[in-house]
Amino acid sequence: MMDRILMAVGFPLLAVLIVAVYAGGLGVLFMVLHETPLHAGAVIILGLALVIGVPTAAALLQRALERR
Repeated sequence: MMDRILMAVGFPLLAVLIVAVYAGGLGVLFMVLHETPLHAGAVIILGLALVIGVPTAAALLQRALERR
């Protein structure tokens, strides 16, 4: 019984923590990139790489898993 309560509370808290760390890390990365000589250009390049790269990687991974 205690394990179920721990999982019911622990998993959502862990998910929130992981999302907060990921978002905070991206925020810091964007701020550091903005201080480079490229300024906003570096931020735009990384943003475009994320917008295009993440769905592309997911599609390729999905295709590879479906072939198995």
